[in-house]
Amino acid sequence: MPAETTRKGGATVHRIPSLDGLRALSIFLVLALHSLQRLEVTTPVPFLWVGIFNGATGVFIFFVISGYLITSLLLREHEKRGSVSLRGFYFRRAMRILPPLYVYVGFLLLLGWAGKLPIFKLDIISALFFFHDYAPSFMWPLEHFWSLSIEEQFYFIWPLLLLYCLRRPGPEGRSKASKIAIAIILIAPIIRVVSFTLARNTVLHNSYGFHAHADSLMFGCLLALVQGTPVFERIYNFVTRIWWIPPAVILISDCLSARFQNYWDFPIGMTICGAAIAFFLLWCVRNPTSAVGRFLNSRPIAHIGVLSYSIYIWQTLFLNRADVTLFSPSLKLLYTFPFSWLVILVVAQLSYLFIERPSLRLRNYLIKSFGLYAQNRRVRQASVSNSNI
Repeated sequence: MPAETTRKGGATVHRIPSLDGLRALSIFLVLALHSLQRLEVTTPVPFLWVGIFNGATGVFIFFVISGYLITSLLLREHEKRGSVSLRGFYFRRAMRILPPLYVYVGFLLLLGWAGKLPIFKLDIISALFFFHDYAPSFMWPLEHFWSLSIEEQFYFIWPLLLLYCLRRPGPEGRSKASKIAIAIILIAPIIRVVSFTLARNTVLHNSYGFHAHADSLMFGCLLALVQGTPVFERIYNFVTRIWWIPPAVILISDCLSARFQNYWDFPIGMTICGAAIAFFLLWCVRNPTSAVGRFLNSRPIAHIGVLSYSIYIWQTLFLNRADVTLFSPSLKLLYTFPFSWLVILVVAQLSYLFIERPSLRLRNYLIKSFGLYAQNRRVRQASVSNSNI
């Protein structure tokens, strides 16, 4: 797998090029769409604008990156050790994801205690235990937690499936895992259409559930499993012969999505978009010295990608039309573009400095001191490098 190697504090750190830059693109699309949705309350927004700044595609990019990165790390560990420590995997994920998320939920509870925000127990519980994608939501500051729940459900299910497949010797394990990923990708559109048309008044009648987005994650998993194989490389070379074809397909799909919505997305749109994102992701990873690659790997863009998790968690507080009621009306200017974006960046930077980084340092200390993840240092550092999912 293509990667950069740098030295930091005497440790070898492996980074997959362009992933942080793609995260920055993802969070930009999310912020842009949420800003447009707020504007739409008072001013009609042309569907073409919604297509160009499609926040759903931003989330899909996050999903594909998650599938690609997690599968790559698990495969690398399995190749080096002959096994995978599930205890270590889940501990790393918990220390990466839970501290910023729980601090945010705690802040909402403080707002509720101060009488600024109505608190609903089901919203809090479903957010803390990651089933918010299937629970009714009444608290607007938690409306974006559906995607975080999908991510966590994926982290719980996919490593178990992958390790089951990797019990087979040699390439047979990867082949079996690839077949499972392909099956999910092929079945997902059918599940979306059937569940949304026939499963009314059930929990499956929900376009934000795991069952409706599993294929986006599987595109990333499949990419990690099949890259380097002759068949895939022939397909990849054909699709990316003109590098801008995959992003052009994404843009066209987004515009069709804005115009036809679920009539396009469910049967074919999300599948086309996920495949195009996967090819473009791999092209960016393999071409870090191209103009696009240099932009994605530039320091400011990559840093926004590093902050993307905290940005995603906190952004709703400053982009939802209801947020003005939380704080002083005299600060209304801070809730308008571009000031709201600047506030989000500042809050995300503080979250990263005082919550994310300390929790990652604590994680590494516990791993080293108590052997929570018994493997060599090089693989441990690799798991840290691109962990901003």
